[in-house]
This record gives sequence, structure tokens and C-alpha cells, in this order.
Amino acid sequence: MDDRRSSKEIIEQGLGTLGKIKILKSLAEDGRMLTVYVLHNKTRLKREDIKRNLNDLMEINWVKETKMANRMYTLDLHNEYVIQLVSFFRSVGYID
Repeated sequence: MDDRRSSKEIIEQGLGTLGKIKILKSLAEDGRMLTVYVLHNKTRLKREDIKRNLNDLMEINWVKETKMANRMYTLDLHNEYVIQLVSFFRSVGYID
């Protein structure tokens, strides 16, 4: 992540679309690595949109990619923005 980016820019990139919010919600709820296929089934977003949104989220280090038999995605729970966002999602009842 570019340290010169402002918090405003990072937040706007991370939460800029409903698709990104749905992806973040799915990853936070599951608490494990998910494939694009599983994210597609959970969010009902188009695979192309999921991939584009994941790339944006990886660019700001909110999501990590692991290459196994398939590419797997998980939240970066060491990222302060992600920690605060998941806490917010829980406190307002968006996730359990």
C-alpha cells in the first residue's frame, strides 16, 4: 500500500461499491479463505465484478490472496482499517 494515500482515499477505494461491501461481509462472516466461486454464490455478483473488486481491495491491503489449487481470498486481519470495519459490521448487526 502506498503510505502517501490519505485515509479518505483508502476508505473510498475500499467501500466505493456495494459489491465491495458484500465481498467484505462474506469474508468477515466466513472467517476463512474463499474462492471467487464461493464469493459468487454468497454475493450473487458477477465473477468479473468480484475479481475487479478483489483487486481493488488487495491494492489497499484489505484482502490477501493465496494461490493454492485455486486462488483463495481472505481479509487481512492485521490491517487496522479491516479490524475497525469488521468491528463496525458486528456492532451494527451487519454480521454476527
